[in-house]
Amino acid sequence: MAETVGKTGGADRTAVVRDLADVPADAREDALQGVTDLLARAAAADGVEALGEAFVRGLTEDRGHRHLIAVTPHDEVLGILAVDEADADGTAEIAVDPDHRRQGIATALLQALAAASGPDRQINLWSHGDLAGARELAGVRDARIVRELLKMSVDCSDSSDSHRADLLAGRAAAQDRFAEAGLTVLDYPSACDRFGAVAVDEEWVRVNNEAFAWHPEQGGWDVPRLRRERDTVWFDPAGVLMLWDTGDGDAPECLGFHWTKRPADDPHGEVYVVCLADAARGRGLGGPLTLLGIGYLIDGGAQAVDLYVEGDNAPAVATYRKLGFEVVHRDVVYRGIV
Repeated sequence: MAETVGKTGGADRTAVVRDLADVPADAREDALQGVTDLLARAAAADGVEALGEAFVRGLTEDRGHRHLIAVTPHDEVLGILAVDEADADGTAEIAVDPDHRRQGIATALLQALAAASGPDRQINLWSHGDLAGARELAGVRDARIVRELLKMSVDCSDSSDSHRADLLAGRAAAQDRFAEAGLTVLDYPSACDRFGAVAVDEEWVRVNNEAFAWHPEQGGWDVPRLRRERDTVWFDPAGVLMLWDTGDGDAPECLGFHWTKRPADDPHGEVYVVCLADAARGRGLGGPLTLLGIGYLIDGGAQAVDLYVEGDNAPAVATYRKLGFEVVHRDVVYRGIV
């Protein structure tokens, strides 16, 4: 695959599209560094990461992703299209160098994908931050928005207009609520010590899959997938808070969990995943479980807490607004023929 993109600033800047998998082994490290540099330039210009964590990890891990890159004769990477080939919907993300946009690079990447997989191929293309360039590309290709993901954030600093005190008071009330209901909250290491790591991981996956049976990325996990997702530099075992019903001698049952995220040196923490098992829904447990994790992040020094919620989940958005969260940006998914 070597489809020409076109001139990008002179004859020596003509770019071609290549499949990253076809890059020779002795040149692969340089190509990956070129992609990393491209993503850094795009993030600096746009104020948002072009590729999500899963696709970034897919550059070096076997996740069933295809990566098409637009490169100059001097091997400078000007664009990348990442596609999850294992996903029936063809979830994809794209990034183009800020200095070389509106020069046909994104179109050429999509055309190369069409040439490789058929002209009627459809994909779900993420636009993180709902950027103007992505809207223009979608308009030209008659793509439609099929999903909206909102990023919401709440100030937890010591400033006078912070929601810190209210959130910590909510955490205390949540602890009382669970104690009165006879439920036990354990962090992941404590749960493993008490119930065994194998049983805890199986319960973690069960609850996750019950809660996200509908979700294109989060659902359908197995224990190996869970362990791969935990294999990140930011994973904090103590930041996974699990709600348990230990019953009267029966096998312990996980009712839900709150997996928090706080990368090193980042003032923002994140409600990474919070969910309930089927048996726990409708009992008013989700809000208290969310507050427990937020309290943990505040205790760890987070100055703000972020979360992501589906744009059409009006009840959840309203609940988070009551806690002080505000929408800070939106991601959208465009569906269309490549």
